[in-house]
Amino acid sequence: MEGLGAATPAAIAERAGAGKMSLYRHFSGKDELVAEALAERDLEYRTLLLGDSPDLAPRDRLLAMFDHAAAVADRLGSSFIGCPYVSARLDLGDDGHPAAPVVVAHKDGMLEELAAMLTEIGVADPDKTAQVVLMLLDGAVVHAVIRGNGDPLREARAALPGLISTP
Repeated sequence: MEGLGAATPAAIAERAGAGKMSLYRHFSGKDELVAEALAERDLEYRTLLLGDSPDLAPRDRLLAMFDHAAAVADRLGSSFIGCPYVSARLDLGDDGHPAAPVVVAHKDGMLEELAAMLTEIGVADPDKTAQVVLMLLDGAVVHAVIRGNGDPLREARAALPGLISTP
């Protein structure tokens, strides 16, 4: 068993080096712990994926996002789980799970940052293009999980210049 189903309180406590009772003093249950873990990593994960180098032009940062994800997929092979936010959302039982809005907030944050880069590039409709770029990335990541390598991300990267070209 993998994913959230494998994240039993005992397994979480063991990995964290804490007792189960210690976890329950801070969280009412596993669902709240998952939501908090995702929320806490949001900015770190976006920065890892989108980069934060002021030396790179926005276009290069967008291309590097696909390069980085492809490199991780290649390194991890069949262990690559893809986007932890997509994986978590697929494992959630319903929209009422405390982590569901955290996943939406993460993807909204990605959209905002992508739209800002696309605005800087001069793309005509940066909000709509940001949605397409994020769907391209997420879809390529899912296919990288299926294939066990970064090839789908490199193929998606090759399509990116056509999406972000300026008039």
